[in-house]
Amino acid sequence: MARKTFMVIGLGQFGEHVAGTLAEAGQEVVAIDKDMERIEAFKERVPRVARANCTSEEAMRSMGAAEVSVAIIALGEEDFESAVLGTSVLKSLGVSNIVVRSSSRQRGRILALAGAARVVYPEAEMGENLGRLLLHESLKASVELPSGFSLSELTVPKLISGKTLADLQLRQTHRLNVIAIGRKGLWTEATPQAVLEEGDLLLIAGRSEQVAGLAALWD
Repeated sequence: MARKTFMVIGLGQFGEHVAGTLAEAGQEVVAIDKDMERIEAFKERVPRVARANCTSEEAMRSMGAAEVSVAIIALGEEDFESAVLGTSVLKSLGVSNIVVRSSSRQRGRILALAGAARVVYPEAEMGENLGRLLLHESLKASVELPSGFSLSELTVPKLISGKTLADLQLRQTHRLNVIAIGRKGLWTEATPQAVLEEGDLLLIAGRSEQVAGLAALWD
């Protein structure tokens, strides 16, 4: 994987996790916040961390914003105006890939107009995902994709214990693909001859409505 330079603006819980994950993956990260306590606490995880105002073109230029591959504005809801102005400043400096956190779709549209290439809604996405998991007992984890597809973990119920993946014919009956099988914490590649046991986890890819239909059948 080619090494990129990321700038993360805002070291609240969301920004801290984004910056930390990128740094642990070996990417170059520039982290910025207005709170010195957060900056001091984060120095061990990311070497390049500083106090700066993202609404100042001069400050962003001095931090090397014009050279970053991706900029992530992870400010809180109370800093919406700063997020809009910061997005505009980064856009004016030639940053083409700007990702911005937002608390609502309405604000997201404003951020997109200001120059955001992508707007993310972490609270809404987490809430929707939890709602789906609570609806189905057999659904243990799920990642919903914008395309309408999802990647989900479903628990094998007693009624299909002893059957093989070929017996289930999930591709033919539900248009779903089984990617891997988890058993007692170990994952193996899914094969048609694999015999399933009650409590196994199946990593399944397919359209979200088809996954939900299978989960309802297995509940």
